[in-house]
Amino acid sequence: MTALNSVLLGGQESAEARRQRRIEAFHPSYRRFIRDLSICASEIADLAETFPALLFALSTGYGSTARRDRSFDLVCRGASLRHAADALGLPWWLRKLPAQAFTEPLPSFPAGEDYGLRIASFIPRAPEATAAWLTRVAHAQEGAGSEYALWMARQAEPESWPEDLFDLMAAWAWYSQRPSLFGHRLLRRPWGADMSFKRAREEVGAWRQRLRLSEYLGTGIETPWLADGVVAGFTFVALRTIEDFISESAALDNCLDQYADQLNAGQSAIFSIRKRERRVACVEIGLHGEEVTMPTIVQLRAARNRRAPPEVWQATFAWLGGQRLEPLSPERHAPKPTKRLLARRRLWEPYLAHLEGNGGAQRFRRTVLERLSAHRRQRVRRTQPRTGIGRDGKEE
Repeated sequence: MTALNSVLLGGQESAEARRQRRIEAFHPSYRRFIRDLSICASEIADLAETFPALLFALSTGYGSTARRDRSFDLVCRGASLRHAADALGLPWWLRKLPAQAFTEPLPSFPAGEDYGLRIASFIPRAPEATAAWLTRVAHAQEGAGSEYALWMARQAEPESWPEDLFDLMAAWAWYSQRPSLFGHRLLRRPWGADMSFKRAREEVGAWRQRLRLSEYLGTGIETPWLADGVVAGFTFVALRTIEDFISESAALDNCLDQYADQLNAGQSAIFSIRKRERRVACVEIGLHGEEVTMPTIVQLRAARNRRAPPEVWQATFAWLGGQRLEPLSPERHAPKPTKRLLARRRLWEPYLAHLEGNGGAQRFRRTVLERLSAHRRQRVRRTQPRTGIGRDGKEE
């Protein structure tokens, strides 16, 4: 072998090794598609170094077929990469990201220059941090739109936050912008671009508990454990719907709107105690510790969880003593599965319709909706009393 042939062969091997390293910088799930496309033309292969996002987008079905063909042709003819990206509808700011940032198909980001300038300023400096950052921003864009995506892009805290909470936070932000929907009425405080991530986490946590409460209550409890009544000027009214719990919580400044875990066990019922139109206290009725089919007072609290005055206690005992006593069956009083399903559809159908347009609906069902129902079933099993009344834990 001549010296010239050795040099040429060495150069060919070096170019092949370099091409392979470029491809291996991408996520393993997409390397085959990228490799197949790169073989078509050296100009396409060079994108792995000059514009990884464009190569990734062309390899993973970004945009329409016509747009991909036009962009591919421009690259092969040596046109500017900016023109090729514009032909595909791919934002130019994505050129700043390394190949390792791309771990799933890209959403349709806004193409405006202002958006690009703003979001590019939040790209992490460390290449190893870009994949998690882009995933969060992409899901935020799909889930709740541009302003929310920009807000998420600048957050430094949530690197290890679970996927289901990211998706739930996006839903919370989406409903925050739509006051006419039922999901908005379950918010304690809506998302805003000036909100800190810590406060957003707190609000999503509160919203999640209200969602769990809604999962249990469905369209409302039709037959409460005990009858409403009036004793000594105090009115006792069963809380039946999620709106009842939220308004009672607001009026008494307590945590009744976060009472999902207690109600999920099926062993409690809550009644509002009112003096004329004013709400003065609430009482939780549960099953007696020794006579497990009989009711008993579990908690009785005035506003801000203060102790209720003696006259409220006396009226409550009198109201309870005046009930028709019969064995209590939690299954009989729990909302029917069909009613829960109707309530779930009313809540989530608008958001799932929004996600269907960008392919995120299936992931949201898996990461959020299935876990909400699973948590309720697990909670029922964990809190099932050992002494008597069983629950089969069946779910719609």
